[in-house]
Formats: sequence, C-alpha cells, structure tokens
Amino acid sequence: MIKNKIAKAGLMLLTLCLFNIAHAQISQNDRDLSHFQAQIESARASGDMDLADSLASQFLSLATQSNLTQFEADALYQQARNDMERNLYAPSQERLNRAIELYQELDDQKKLGNAYRQLGLTYRYQANYSVALEYIYLSMQIFQQLDDKDAISSAHNSIGVVLEKMGQFEEASQAHQAALELNHELQDQGGIASALFNLGDLRRSMGDNELALKYFQDALKLDIAGGELKNIAYSHHKIGFVHNLMGNIEQARFHIMEALKLFRQIQTPRDTDWALTSLAQLEMDEGNYAEAQSIIEGVINRAIENQYNSLLVDAYKVAAELAFRLEQYDASLELIDVGLEQAKRNKERADEALLEELRVQVHLKNDSIKEAFEALQRQKRIDDEILNAKRLDSIANVQAQSEFVRRAHQIELLEKESALQRATIQQELLTRKLWLVAISAGVILMFMLYGRIVQRKVNLQLGEQVALRTQELELKNHQLQLAYQEMEEISLTDKLTNIHNRRFLDNHIDADLDQCHRVYQDWRKGKTSQPSQSDIVVFMIDMDNFKEVNDRYGHASGDLVLQQLSERMAKVFRHSDYLVRWGGEEFVAVARFIEREDAPLLAQRMLNSVNEMPFELTDGVLSNQTCSIGFACYPPVTKSNHRVEWQRFVSVVDACLYAAKHSGKNSWVGVYSISDSMLLEDADISLNKLINWSVKGLAVLQSSHGDIEKLRRTQIK
Repeated sequence: MIKNKIAKAGLMLLTLCLFNIAHAQISQNDRDLSHFQAQIESARASGDMDLADSLASQFLSLATQSNLTQFEADALYQQARNDMERNLYAPSQERLNRAIELYQELDDQKKLGNAYRQLGLTYRYQANYSVALEYIYLSMQIFQQLDDKDAISSAHNSIGVVLEKMGQFEEASQAHQAALELNHELQDQGGIASALFNLGDLRRSMGDNELALKYFQDALKLDIAGGELKNIAYSHHKIGFVHNLMGNIEQARFHIMEALKLFRQIQTPRDTDWALTSLAQLEMDEGNYAEAQSIIEGVINRAIENQYNSLLVDAYKVAAELAFRLEQYDASLELIDVGLEQAKRNKERADEALLEELRVQVHLKNDSIKEAFEALQRQKRIDDEILNAKRLDSIANVQAQSEFVRRAHQIELLEKESALQRATIQQELLTRKLWLVAISAGVILMFMLYGRIVQRKVNLQLGEQVALRTQELELKNHQLQLAYQEMEEISLTDKLTNIHNRRFLDNHIDADLDQCHRVYQDWRKGKTSQPSQSDIVVFMIDMDNFKEVNDRYGHASGDLVLQQLSERMAKVFRHSDYLVRWGGEEFVAVARFIEREDAPLLAQRMLNSVNEMPFELTDGVLSNQTCSIGFACYPPVTKSNHRVEWQRFVSVVDACLYAAKHSGKNSWVGVYSISDSMLLEDADISLNKLINWSVKGLAVLQSSHGDIEKLRRTQIK
C-alpha cells in the first residue's frame, strides 16, 4: 500500500518535471519567434519591402512548423500589412480573415481589434465604406473594453477617414479631433502627426487650402522627427498637391519631387505613380504639355497592368484634361469615356460627375450644344444620386454606431455574469486546493521516509551519471562551437564594424540592379520619361597605408580605425544605402537610386570625412589617415538593353580604385558612363584599359585631380 502511494508520488513529481521542461522549451520557441515581428515592422518602416516579405514568410514557416497558433496568426497579420503597403488588398483581406479566426480561437482581444481595424482599412481603400465602418467600429468596441487609449485614437483616425470619404465632414472632423486629443494626452508624436494629416486632408476636401496646408506642414515636421519614410512621403505629396492648387508652382514641384523620391526609395509602385499623377498635373498647369503627356501615359499603362483601378481613374482625368487643353477634343472625349467606364466599375460616383463636367466643357468648345446639354443632365443625375447615397451612408453610419453601442451593452452584461461565475468557480477551486494540499503533504512525508532508504543506492548511480553527463556536455559544447562558427559563416553582418558583409551585398544587389535596368529599359522603349533618381553608384573605399597602422600600433588600433571608418561612412551615405565591409581595409558603399551627377560629390565628402579628423587609436593616440576611392555608375551604358552583370561591374569599380591608388592616393576616380556595352565583355578590365577608353572617347572618367592627365602619366607600361 505504502509502496503504491510512494510510486504515485514519484509519478506526480516526474510529471511536474516534464511539464517544466516542456514549458521551458515552449518559452524558448517563443523567444526565438518573437523577434521576427519587430524586424518585419522595422523593415516595413524603412521601406525595405522585399526584406519585410522575406522575414514574414520565414516567420509563418517557423510558426507553422512549431505548431504555435499565436505566432501563426501574428505572421499572417504581418503578411497582410505588407500586402497593404504594396496596395494588394485582396490577398491582404484573405490573410486578415485567417488571422482573425485564429485570434478569436485564442481570445487575444487586442490583436483581434488590430486585425479588425486593418480589415476595415482594406475595404476603405476599395471604396466599400459601409463595410469598412462595420469592422472599424468592431475594433473600437474591443479597444474601449481594454481601455487602450493608443488603439482607440487609431480607430478614431480610421473612422474619420472613412466618414470623410462618405462626405460626412462634420462627423469626420469630430473623429479626427478626438484622435488628436487622445494622442496629445499620450504624448504620441506619430499619432499627433496622423491626426493633423487627416484634419488637413479634410480641410482640403472642404476647399480650405490655406488651413489644410498648415496642418500638412505641421504633420511633416512630426513625421520627419519620427523618421518613417512613408509618412514623410505622404505629407510631402499632400503639401505639393495643395501648393499646386494655390498656384505656388515652385513649392509644389519641390514637395512632389521629394515625395516621388521617397516612394521610389521604399518601393511602393502605386504610391510612386500617385505622385507622378500629381507631377503630370503640375507640368500641365505650368504649360509643359509634352512632359505631362509622357508622364501620364506611363502612369496609365502601369495602372492598367497592375490593376491600380482608383489611380487609373485619376490618371484618365488628367489625360482627358490635357487633351482638352491641347484642343484635341476627340481624344479628350475618348479618354473621358474610358475613364467613366472605369469609374463605374470602381463605383466612384464623384469621379463620374467630374468626368461628365469635363465632357460638357469639351462639347461647348466643339460647338456641340446638344451633346453638352445631355452631358450636363447626366452630371446632374449623378450629383443627385451621390446626395442620396450620402444619405444612405449616413444611415449606415448611424446603424453601425448603434450596433457598436448595443454590443458594448451586451458585453457589459456578459462581464457581470462572468464575474459572478468566476466568484463561484474560485470558491470551488479554493476548496479543492485545500484538499490537494493536505494530500500532497502526506505524500511528501512518506516520500521523504522512503528517500532515506534509497539514498545510498542513488548516490552510487549518481557518480556514474555525472561522469556520463560530463562527457555528453563536452560533446554538446563542441557541437555548439561548431554551430557558432557556422552561424558566423552564414551571417550577413560584419562582426568587427557591425555593418553588412559581402554576403549581404551578394544577396541583395541583383534586385536593385534589376530594378534599375527595368527603369532604363522602359525609358528606352518610350514608356516613361527619362529616369530620375534611378541610378546606382558603387563606391569602393580603401584605407591608404593601413599596414603601417597595424605594424606600428598593433592590430587592436587597426580594428579601431576600421570601426571609425564605418561610422564616418554612415554619416556620408543615407540609411537606405548599403554599407559593406568588402574585406580587410576595403569597404563598399552602394548609393541606391540617386542621380549619377551626385557621385563625385559623395566621393569627395567621403574623402573629406577621412581627412578632416584624425582617427583615435589605442591609449588615446591620434593618427591622421587618408583613403582612396573608386566608383562607377550603373547602368554604365544607359542607351543599351544589355544588362551588365554584377561581377563584371565590380571589376570596373575595382579598376577605378586601382587608378586612385596609383595616382598618388588620397583621391578618387570614377567611371561616369561607357558608350559600348561590348567593352565590358573583356575578361580583364584594367587601369590601362579604362584610360585608353577615356582617351578614345569610349568612356567618361572623373577624378578628384580634375582631369585624366595624371592618370595617363601613371599608366602601367
């Protein structure tokens, strides 16, 4: 009898140990997966959507393999957010609905609320405003139950945006004001910026451009302080749009171009074309009709190809107005017709009315009085239908609010019932616990008595087990060291300087070169205007006489020099550029999507950053250092469809670095362009060949010496 009880007690303790081990393993898995979300959000905020997609896919794969429902839901949510950034609303909705099912199963109310709000926003972007409101009110209901003020303010902002689209400006203003007050209370600068942006857009819709401009300018200041590139781009674009409405052409151009540069940098194609549409309108208003036509035709082609349906209507409106100004009335009417068809498919009644209004003007200019009158009647009918639709939307809004209040009341009643049930259950659990404690105490007492008997036997076995475990531990440690070595080999970050390594560049550069090649290819085919902010410039930076630092001061001082060099590079180049330790004292900087005319300026700034301030070595010793820089611009041959491979291109950069070294060091040499892609087929691109190309006019070389004469004198015989 006693033996049976002792056995049961031992089984209980063994079960407890196994539970703790399992719990520890799950906790480790949680820690391994938790870091993904922050990395995905960081990549998305910096505009690196390829990285964000890659991380989200890895996140989902690991969560599914680990059978962790919580993380599977989180991964789906992150993928949906990525889809929204890329304006892919259908797949975003599918993933959000799957995430919602999992969050409901887990009873994770906060994340369920976030998913509802995001789902509502996908419907908002597709002009399905009534459904959008239903989901956002669902999220608001959850956030208020949780008393999550930050989330409540976000829901207020989303509600305000939808109500504005529905034409309910007063209610929209109240929602944005509520969001602004909450964010001010929370001292959330990003939230304040969003509320100001939305209030500015509301004022713009109401025709108060001056007040709208002030709101947008305040939002831009906060966005710049926050550092999220997409928000900065949106604010720049709205400021440029309003300046254009007010006739401030220079200011409009500056802000629209800033927005365009940022949208391209963060790789959001729809938003890029949105800014290009505004640029086309600006060029048209300034009388640059050929430039406007080139831009808007490119936008229309890409919008059709990528199914940017709402943007397509805006583009057709600009193109139709442009044809009207050029007195191409038949072409204008054709564009109005296709724009109307698309607007009808999108259910964008306001755009239908604007296109009919433009049709009236075209027919009047064409002396087609009957057709103008018929178009005016259609415009009047659409305006009446819009007014009735707004009334129905108002009713839908009231119904959504009523349903929100009704559900909140139901939840309050359920919570009261739940509290009563919990009190009853807790009383029962307390009674059970008292009995369990009494039984456990008896079992432990008997187990202790029995333990004395078996202690000696255990001690003998323990010695053998310790020896065995020690041997196993040594093996595990060896395996761990091998694993660390393997991790270092597959790492994408240089351990010494904490910047990227060569492997990272090999993994990422081809995508950038492909994008650059496509931009130029579209231009060569006549699909787009001449590329702007589309070049890639690769700089190779090498410390001069670095061996002397190691020999004289030791390798620790050499390491300090390399670390400080990477820090100075970070001050010269942008956050979105790639900084890479190429090997030893050689570094590579990739300036992504800039104008190639800026390359000499960047090279000189890098040279100055090394020259102007001494490097601090060990024991506080200061040492003046110099560097040599070679660079080349991609695509090297702008008028050829031939795609230059990365390894071939790097050899050009390396030859430029070699030229800088042999022309006296502390200098830079760069290849601005090459006239014939066949030159790059040469297996050995050397310094001599670069100089010969330059002399024959086959390549444009640039140097900090001002001309290539010094390079010619150093030419190797």
